[in-house]
Amino acid sequence: MNNAQHYYQSLITQGHSLEHALHYTRMYYPEFHPIPISGPQVAGYVQIPMVPQRKSRTTLYVVLGIGVFAILAVMIILGAIFALAFFEFEDNTPEFGFRHDTSPTLFENLAVNQEPYMGTDYPDFSSVVYIEGIGSDGEVYAGSGVIISDYWVLTAAHVVDGLKASETSVFLGPDYQNAQVSISIEAYVIHPGYSSSDELLEEGFDIALIELKDSVEDSSFSVADWDNRTSVYGLDLGAKVYTSGYGDYNRGYSKCTDYCLTDGDYHSQRRAWENTLDRIVVDLKSSKSFEGDSEYKGGWVVYDFDSPRGDSNALGQGEDFSFEQGDYSYAGPGDSESEPLSLEGTSVMGDSGGPTFALIGDSWKVIGLTSHGSESANYGDVAFNTGVYSHRAWICSHSGDNNLIRGCS
Repeated sequence: MNNAQHYYQSLITQGHSLEHALHYTRMYYPEFHPIPISGPQVAGYVQIPMVPQRKSRTTLYVVLGIGVFAILAVMIILGAIFALAFFEFEDNTPEFGFRHDTSPTLFENLAVNQEPYMGTDYPDFSSVVYIEGIGSDGEVYAGSGVIISDYWVLTAAHVVDGLKASETSVFLGPDYQNAQVSISIEAYVIHPGYSSSDELLEEGFDIALIELKDSVEDSSFSVADWDNRTSVYGLDLGAKVYTSGYGDYNRGYSKCTDYCLTDGDYHSQRRAWENTLDRIVVDLKSSKSFEGDSEYKGGWVVYDFDSPRGDSNALGQGEDFSFEQGDYSYAGPGDSESEPLSLEGTSVMGDSGGPTFALIGDSWKVIGLTSHGSESANYGDVAFNTGVYSHRAWICSHSGDNNLIRGCS
């Protein structure tokens, strides 16, 4: 049985109607066509045999028929009421990046440090930028990144891989459709350990640097500190982390259902969310040769997307687990709390390259860059973020006399 059919049947088993099950399955598998399910496998299926009736008992059968019809009608009404209540509960509708029981506006308010999300208790999200460029195939591609120096932006390698530098720009501000500043890029550099293959993506080298043509001089934008330490001491499991990006929430472009964030024809707002740091993975060896740079090793910072019910704690199952979105056991062993934070969320398409911040000492630092997770981004999603600490040497190898990278001595 393929994944799509399995997911379809699991929804039916949970009590979803065939229509709703097909609707939600096609969000994640657009080409899906269900394999007919036999009667005994479907809850509530009843076979009514056709029996020849004698005319002398017509009246009796009519009375019995009316009685059965009345009972069925009551059952249908009660079932409809139950189904409505079932679907309205926030935890039973396929999710897309943020808690159903929390106003989506709060995630946008957090991303612009609007009251009450101000002060030293929160990162300054004005350093988060939108990246858009044209690929070699002529298509437009987009993602997120973070300013780490006057001329430098840190992002995920897969965001810029294949883009034409001459046709790629960085947009600053909380709404990229109404960007306060746009800066063309001079060039980008992809880590030599990166590969677009799924197998090598697991090794933690999804990182790139963008060099800007012009300096970020506007005082309304910040330059983020990044984790340039020589060890991960002080970065604790269970700590609260914040992630930000320009995820795509428009119904026509994303896989969300009733919980899209809309902004006209296209959602263009920056968003931020919080989560709990569940895994720190360091010293991953690459399958690729670096020609003398063998000291480069990959790493991850990882969190999962817990539901209000506390029943979608993917990483709480340790190293050996798999679920509908895929097998992410390469996150390594460990544990995870099942209770979500008040602004719990996860990344969606378009958030790639956006920063994950953690409070180290008295400073919020970029510890990760959004890399990958499940394509459905619902409860139980596991978010892998490229560990910045692991790539300190590579980042600083590109700091030059003219365009220094802050944090590199």
